Amino acid sequence: MQAILGVIFHFIGGFASGSFYMPYKKVKGWHWESFWIVGGIFSWLIVPPLAAYLTIPGFADIIKGASSSTIGIAYLFGVLWGIGGLTYGLGVRYLGVSLAAVSSSFMHGFWRHYTFYIL
Repeated sequence: MQAILGVIFHFIGGFASGSFYMPYKKVKGWHWESFWIVGGIFSWLIVPPLAAYLTIPGFADIIKGASSSTIGIAYLFGVLWGIGGLTYGLGVRYLGVSLAAVSSSFMHGFWRHYTFYIL
């Protein structure tokens, strides 16, 4: 049963990953700021709290019990993740999916490698 669940979750994840850019064909005439803010509202503000509330028992109590430094670090990394997603999206728009993915992988490996030595 666990193997079947793993296959199902991989299928759902692959479908979600593969269909992520489908709406961009419909909004080609929009400015990039417009469709990224619409996507951001759903993927950063609406879906995560809703999914956490539906799947994690006592989610509100967990958040209330967290220290302010923990929440601050979570927000900091969330902002950094958002900047990374924004720059990746601009890369996809102006460079194309293939070149943006290659440059993103290169920068990820570069910073991961050198951050290890700095820290």
